Amino acid sequence: MMNDLQDKFKQREALENAYSNFVEPYTNQLIEVNIQSVPSAPVALSGFCCASIWLALTLLYCVGMQWRKKS
Repeated sequence: MMNDLQDKFKQREALENAYSNFVEPYTNQLIEVNIQSVPSAPVALSGFCCASIWLALTLLYCVGMQWRKKS
């Protein structure tokens, strides 16, 4: 019984070590963000402006359709 429990602890420790030695570095490499791939401020600003204009036009269209329906 005690040997069985110790074997389980050893197996768990081996799995945890395998994760930190092999899986974690690979995952960190995948997650790493390249600074050059992040959009600059003007790109982010233009995207925000386009989204805002699209939202405003959609809102105006919905209000216009409601106003036409009531008339």
